[in-house]
Amino acid sequence: MQFKVIISMAILMVGCSGNEGELHLEWGNASKLPEEFGKPNLGVAGPLVGVFGNRLLIAGGANFPEGMPWDGGKKVYQKSAYLYSFEGSELKFYKQFALEDASAYSGNVNISDVLYSAGGENENGAIGEVYRYQLSKGENLEKTQLPDLPYPLTNGGLVGGGDHLYFVGGENSDHVSDKVYQLHLKENGDGWQEYLTLPYPVSHAVVVSDGLNKIYVIGGRKRNTNSRSDIYDDILEIDINSKNIRTIGKLPTAVAAGTGLYYQGKILVFGGDQANTFHKVEDLLGQINLESNQVKKDSLIGVKNDIQLNHPGFSKENWAFDLVTGAWMALEGMQGLSPVTTSAVLKDNIFVIPSGEIRAGVRTDQILVGKIVGSN
Repeated sequence: MQFKVIISMAILMVGCSGNEGELHLEWGNASKLPEEFGKPNLGVAGPLVGVFGNRLLIAGGANFPEGMPWDGGKKVYQKSAYLYSFEGSELKFYKQFALEDASAYSGNVNISDVLYSAGGENENGAIGEVYRYQLSKGENLEKTQLPDLPYPLTNGGLVGGGDHLYFVGGENSDHVSDKVYQLHLKENGDGWQEYLTLPYPVSHAVVVSDGLNKIYVIGGRKRNTNSRSDIYDDILEIDINSKNIRTIGKLPTAVAAGTGLYYQGKILVFGGDQANTFHKVEDLLGQINLESNQVKKDSLIGVKNDIQLNHPGFSKENWAFDLVTGAWMALEGMQGLSPVTTSAVLKDNIFVIPSGEIRAGVRTDQILVGKIVGSN
């Protein structure tokens, strides 16, 4: 893969000395999901994403194959699954198959060569199923069901710490969750237990962990009936041992639905929705729901549809937060289209951001690949 070196642009907060600890990103040429019926793949939002040794899995997710939602297009949940090979710092398509069930927007986390997923949704709404995935010697995807979440939840975060899984936030048709649930991986007979309560309800956050004793919840949002969603700029740190929660910093701007990684004492945050267009649409939806005059309602719907049709896309800003110094480092922006509602995964120092939503109702077939250069 031909990599272009991208230098970090600026240190935004006091705390870093010289160039120590700075990271650089080297972006490669984006790969793509395979064509379907001789046409470019529509791409999906909310896919199941994981790494098994030298293989990358991208599976499931949702899209709008019959037209945009404001034109009556129905969201369709997919079963298609794709395996890619890591060949050095390059991705090569390996094979395609189908999942047993169609779903999207689960929380995903890799622990070694095992992938866990929790929650998500299908055509009937939020689900609570939890699975462990492994790749057999014959390179077939093997699925084992674990205890369900206490409640069906979608758009939450899933991380590992010690011998446990932690499911953070999420939402369903009734509410946005402010809970963190814990599951013991080796002794899970008692199922998921309520672990702690967050300072606020949150979905669509970047949730990462150091794999040992710290969980980080970055940004996210909370929907509100007939009014704008709350978009967060906090970085919460959860100490797994003490259950202490504290705010350790603020994002440069409030953001939701982005992707992120923990890497050598730093949190990387890629893109996300800063909600400028999202809030305009929410304002109009609130007015539409409260308007009784059909002529005025139709006019408002037309304005809303036009805003969504001309969505400018999502933030291309990428950031690294140093957990030791509390300093943000601004990285060069996203190379290619900037996706949200997908998952970033890491193999050594190679990161992948597959498919995702690039503007309202529109997915992409691109698979972004890059290398993280620099360390503590």
